Amino acid sequence: MVDQTLFSIVEWARSSILFRELKVDDQMKLLQNSWSELLIFDHIYWQVVHGKEGSLLLITGQQVDYSSTASQARVTLTNLLSHSQELVLRLRSVQFDHGEFVCLKFLVLFSLDVKNLENFHLVEGVQEQVNAALLDYTVCNYPEQTEKFGQLFLRLPEIRAISMQTEEYLYYKHLNGDVPYNNLLIEMLHAKRA
Repeated sequence: MVDQTLFSIVEWARSSILFRELKVDDQMKLLQNSWSELLIFDHIYWQVVHGKEGSLLLITGQQVDYSSTASQARVTLTNLLSHSQELVLRLRSVQFDHGEFVCLKFLVLFSLDVKNLENFHLVEGVQEQVNAALLDYTVCNYPEQTEKFGQLFLRLPEIRAISMQTEEYLYYKHLNGDVPYNNLLIEMLHAKRA
């Protein structure tokens, strides 16, 4: 399921006109930098829209109660679930919607933190365009929530922190043989660590 989600993220990126303007090398660098954040963010958005408080909604549609998951899981997994649930609640409290989700995904994908990009100016331009679009969108659609734009930006470091913890957890599980070697998730994990 994770591999399917990763493939869909790659397809989503490749379908973007702005992403296609970049050379393949730059595309690969951006995807290698952001895949885990995009994966986590897709999961978080799925929870915001369809999940129920106190449970984890799997992509299969199965609901898993947090209390039963936490009692069976290691401390790291419990912390990840807890931080994810806190983020879901914060996003629900600001009425996070699909338009904002797409804008934030573009901001994650077109990260200015990626080194050695051949076309850094295009990536910087996309960041500026998406920032302006998101600001305009939140002001026009949620005029009563004057802090919404800033609140959404505060969620990006949280997504990054959760994704970094998830990568560490998956790498640990991989080294212990709990995650198969021959899948896209592990390939992406190794590529990011290289």
